[in-house]
Amino acid sequence: MKVHSRRTLPWMFLLFLVDPGSFQDLVSEGFIGQSVLLPCTSSRSSGVDVFWRDKDDKVLLDIKKGKPDPGFQDPKFKGRVSSFPEEYQKGNFSIIMGKLELGDAGNYECTILTGTGPEKIRITLSVKERNSASCGSTRTNVLLLFVFSALSLMFYV
Repeated sequence: MKVHSRRTLPWMFLLFLVDPGSFQDLVSEGFIGQSVLLPCTSSRSSGVDVFWRDKDDKVLLDIKKGKPDPGFQDPKFKGRVSSFPEEYQKGNFSIIMGKLELGDAGNYECTILTGTGPEKIRITLSVKERNSASCGSTRTNVLLLFVFSALSLMFYV
């Protein structure tokens, strides 16, 4: 009996490593100074704890027993991260990160601990600068189009 238990223990450990739970990869894009939504949803909503971490394992937000718990939140994210507590019962644990900086680019992970194992969602965030020349307001673009059209009519007639 002793030999049998020695043989099954390594296989059980290997099985845990191969199938650590469900995992999703998502991509989000944001702009410096703006806010971005980092999505995290689950089919499970009750009795779960949710842990948001950045690429350096810093705490963005913990959600414990259906309530946001900013107790261990990294100072880098204080006042910049918010969630939707009214959505927790629907399995929506998404967050909004505001006042984006170039240094915010990278991987973020939402881990949902359920009774059946962890669900992990990894979001790769890219942060870009707004190019004022190419991203002008629609009103300005329409005005420029109107002016060029009027000028071309003047020269055509």
